[in-house]
Amino acid sequence: MPRDYSHRRTGLCMTEHDFGETYTFLELFFRTYTVHEDAVEVALQAILDTYMLEYNRKDPIRALKTLRNPRQAGRKQQLNDDDIRRIRDLHSAGYSVRRISEKTGISKSTVQRVLNKHLSHN
Repeated sequence: MPRDYSHRRTGLCMTEHDFGETYTFLELFFRTYTVHEDAVEVALQAILDTYMLEYNRKDPIRALKTLRNPRQAGRKQQLNDDDIRRIRDLHSAGYSVRRISEKTGISKSTVQRVLNKHLSHN
């Protein structure tokens, strides 16, 4: 049964960034230290409900995830979806890892990693 937190609206009690950090911290805490799942759900849902009320967001989880890394720090994705699709297509056509690497200009180890990931998901 969903809980109603509308009575708790206080008018921008926390910044959006604070909500994002709180949600991320609690999610990590609960994942690390196994506690009662019901308590986890109630706590995380309370944060989401309050955030939705305070900032009028329709998809709070997506909004909070974009707040987690506002500077876009960290390692960038090496390959885009088109590169991955091309590697998979060439492999399906019978090309070897070495040949795919030569045709795409992507290292053999990266091609092998993409194919291993692809084959393990099938």
